[in-house]
Amino acid sequence: MALQSRLPEIIAALDPAVHAATIAGGEMVAEDAKRRVPVVTGDLRDAIHVETTPEGAAVIAGDNKVFWGNFVEHGTATGAAPHPFLIPALEDNRQSIEQVVADAIRRESE
Repeated sequence: MALQSRLPEIIAALDPAVHAATIAGGEMVAEDAKRRVPVVTGDLRDAIHVETTPEGAAVIAGDNKVFWGNFVEHGTATGAAPHPFLIPALEDNRQSIEQVVADAIRRESE
């Protein structure tokens, strides 16, 4: 009986598994950011969402009508104070996201 490498099979399974894990991680960050964002009308909170790409996921704070997420996060040159919500959400969820990705890799390589 000849030994055969499972590496090609494992690598092929990793891409979709890691992609799904990054989307799940993005959802964690988006939900946390929604809890942290200052709410006046709720428009910015409601516009926080995850967009998927072939490379993974991006958490977006805004949409076609709500464009001020960056101003809230970082403040403005005219003196509006920053109220970080997105970066702290990412930082506080980093370990959980790393664990979700590691678990996906582990499952696919078994």
